[in-house]
Amino acid sequence: MMSAGKFARIVLIASAMVAPSAFAEAGKKYGVVDMQSIILSVEEGKTARADLEKQIKSKEAEFMKQKDELDKMNNEWKNQASILSEEARMKKQQEFQEKFLALRNAEMEFQNDIKRKEQKATQSIAMKVAGLVEKMAKEKKLEAVFETNSAGLLYLESPADLTKEVIDRYAKDAKPAKKE
Repeated sequence: MMSAGKFARIVLIASAMVAPSAFAEAGKKYGVVDMQSIILSVEEGKTARADLEKQIKSKEAEFMKQKDELDKMNNEWKNQASILSEEARMKKQQEFQEKFLALRNAEMEFQNDIKRKEQKATQSIAMKVAGLVEKMAKEKKLEAVFETNSAGLLYLESPADLTKEVIDRYAKDAKPAKKE
């Protein structure tokens, strides 16, 4: 028995694969947008990306310092292994493993945190873009607007590419209104 969620995903995938040909009726106008390009071009996206890169560089420096400490600890352990008692060797090895695992976990947690922040910023921009695209599609009397990077759109003859216009409108809408 197929679950409702799995069935919905299959229907969504199938409709995405059929979508371009189903919309290819004569006389209809369709648009496309490159969401990735928009996100990387609008000021909000550039700011979010710069902030994330700054956080990443800062954290990478911290992680490198910790890795250097681990390397130093490991080298000391190797150099002293022959003169240490079995108990002391085991204790140093355990201490190294604990620090190594803590570092690895901190790196994974940081990567997940960065992904969450990136998704949050991207989602915020995408919501605004969706509103702009809807307005623009109605103004231009387009039947549908497709995202060019989505797996469902493989071909669409002569679509109206709204990407640059969306970027320009996004920037315009982001500026505060002039006071008179």
